[in-house]
Amino acid sequence: MKTTTNIAVDIGNSAIKLALSTAETLHEYSLSLFENDWPITATQWAQGRNDEQELVWHIASVQPKAAEIFAEHLRTICPAANVNLVTWRDIPMEPKVDEPDRLGIDRLICAYAATIQSAPPVIIVDAGSAITVDLVARDGKFQGGAIMPGLGMQLTALAEGTASLPRLDTLNRQPQYPAKNTQDAIFCGVLTAATAAIDRLITEYCNHADIARELVPIVLTGGDAPIVSPHLQHNHERIDNLVCRGLLHLQS
Repeated sequence: MKTTTNIAVDIGNSAIKLALSTAETLHEYSLSLFENDWPITATQWAQGRNDEQELVWHIASVQPKAAEIFAEHLRTICPAANVNLVTWRDIPMEPKVDEPDRLGIDRLICAYAATIQSAPPVIIVDAGSAITVDLVARDGKFQGGAIMPGLGMQLTALAEGTASLPRLDTLNRQPQYPAKNTQDAIFCGVLTAATAAIDRLITEYCNHADIARELVPIVLTGGDAPIVSPHLQHNHERIDNLVCRGLLHLQS
């Protein structure tokens, strides 16, 4: 009987991330959705690591169109492809929000994955195209949270909304207080706005839920986590590719 390999696929606003486990090793891969033929590249990466086993694709996406494109590509190259489009109903965590169908699936899966690492209550920070800060209460239910523009989105808004401010081509720099040139001033302002907002939200959540700030686990993930992490005041654990890790755990 042919065995199967589960492939976790996280399709975000700007990138697709994949992960699979083989022989106690977690293989991870990421590429931009703006690259030509990204569905082909993503599929070839997974196929090159499956040891002739049948692939089972578990796709979580905040971009329905991109998810449809990828699912259609998989079914085109293999009509019998096992493709699972994950929804909030597939996650064993109750979302205590007004409209569960409009909740970003990445937020709920990150919250679920975070509770595997740390017993709730837990706060989850995802620093990607958008930054989300969410709370899972003591009872293990997802309580919602906050959404704000990510670092890149803020930088783009400054460049496109002003006559003379440039678009920074790299975030590989240290903030200067006070900054002495335009590029450093932009980076200093954007990074500080984001990290200060995250720290404030953590404090507000703890006050609301009557949680001691020094005791609540805080999990940080997302593409900009390496940039944000050193500048947060609250202690936290950084776990990369949290959506894919949660998807794989659902299948274990």
